[in-house]
Amino acid sequence: MSAPRPDLHLRLPEEADAVLELLATAGDTTKTAVAQQLLVEALLGRGHALRVAAVRYARLGIVGKRGEGER
Repeated sequence: MSAPRPDLHLRLPEEADAVLELLATAGDTTKTAVAQQLLVEALLGRGHALRVAAVRYARLGIVGKRGEGER
């Protein structure tokens, strides 16, 4: 059995909500399911991009404010 997921509430602009409704209807699913999928994809994609950039900066010898870098 998996642990319960944290509850998240978002406010969307009307136009974004309308697009979400369209995507849900087209995919024969709920707005919540579509929003969850889109949010997870966006967050994981941006997180991956940030990690790749950090590794590239470290390889160039560019370090953070406190001097931490890849060793």
